[in-house]
Amino acid sequence: MKKICFVLTVSTGINYGSIFANPRVRNNEDLKDYFSKDYDVSINYIRDKDSVDYLVVPNPFTPFDNENNLPIIQVPAKLFMTNDFEEIKNHIDNYFATN
Repeated sequence: MKKICFVLTVSTGINYGSIFANPRVRNNEDLKDYFSKDYDVSINYIRDKDSVDYLVVPNPFTPFDNENNLPIIQVPAKLFMTNDFEEIKNHIDNYFATN
């Protein structure tokens, strides 16, 4: 099973925070549950960056250090804000079908 990590938290220099200002978007357990049927899923890049194979990154996204040079699957940020999991999955599946 492919190991993917949703990169939704970034370093702010002093600490870490969600890239989304809206608190409703900050709870990512529904996202993890939805994708866990098809992928080994992480929603914690900081903790799991050494154990995943691909990064799923909202686009646009704050620049971050991809320390392990993992392949990045870009997904429109709007889909995360609207919780359009089906369309996010389409982007991920299309990436794997063409790479």
